[in-house]
Order: sequence, then C-alpha cells, then structure tokens
Amino acid sequence: MSKRLSILRHAKSDWGASGTHDHDRTLTQRGSDNAAKLGLLMQEQRILPDQIISSDATRAAETATLVGKGLNYAGKIELSSKLYLASPETLLNATTACHESIKHLMLVAHNPGMTEFVNQLSKITLDNLPTCGIFCIDFEIAAWSKISSTLPGQVHWYHYPKLKR
Repeated sequence: MSKRLSILRHAKSDWGASGTHDHDRTLTQRGSDNAAKLGLLMQEQRILPDQIISSDATRAAETATLVGKGLNYAGKIELSSKLYLASPETLLNATTACHESIKHLMLVAHNPGMTEFVNQLSKITLDNLPTCGIFCIDFEIAAWSKISSTLPGQVHWYHYPKLKR
C-alpha cells in the first residue's frame, strides 16, 4: 500500500494596507492566476488529492479553493487554524491524524514550516518552497501514522510557477 502527500505553499499574497493583520492577507492577481493554473496542471497530471486541509489564513484558503476548482475537487476543503504558520511537527501531526481511507492528502500552509517539512520527509533539501510551489511525496506505508522523518518518501512531483520545463 502507498500514501501520497502533497505539500502546497499558498500562492503570492498581497501585503495589504497598513493595519491588515497577517492572517487576513489576500492573494494578488498573480497569486490567484498561479493557483488556478496549478489546479488545472494537477488535473492534467492526474495528481488528485482525496482530501485537502488548509490553513485558515485567507491567502491559504483562497489558494486551496482555486487549486481545488481547477482539480474539480468535489470534497470539502477543511480549514485548520493549527496550520497557520505551523511548524513541521504540527504539519506532521495533521498528516498522521489523517483517516486511513485517504490515499492522497494535500496540505496548504505557510513557510518556513512547509519548506522544513519537505526537507524532513524527502531525500531532497530545498532552500525555499516558493509561493504556489507544490511538492508531492509517495510513501510505501499502509497507515498515515507510519510517516516519519526517519523513513523519507520518494519525490513524485515538484512544481512551482517559475519552473522551466
């Protein structure tokens, strides 16, 4: 059995007017466009999550919604306050708590935790997971609870908006 984890950093956000709380920042037009394109590309590549869990920050929720729309994702996007600026440990806890019936989980959250999480779970070291960057990792495990940094997964797909292919 295998599980796939897609780690998606929110798309480019607006720094907002002075006084805008970080949690409430929205996507820029470029960020919205990139998220919509990523959803379509994921659909084309057949990278289709069974469950999407997103930080409840506006920019992450907007990213998850736009990507989900491009994927024709029929499920409900779960918003979690725990994923807002989450540490790798918190991201791991969200992953290991996933129901076993889920084969492909996608988390949408923020740096630096997302980059650190990718580095812990794969054999690759990223300096930075760019905005709207996605990193998909496959694990040969039967249960999400078996994921750990001592048993890194195989990179299935890595993409970000400025990647030349």
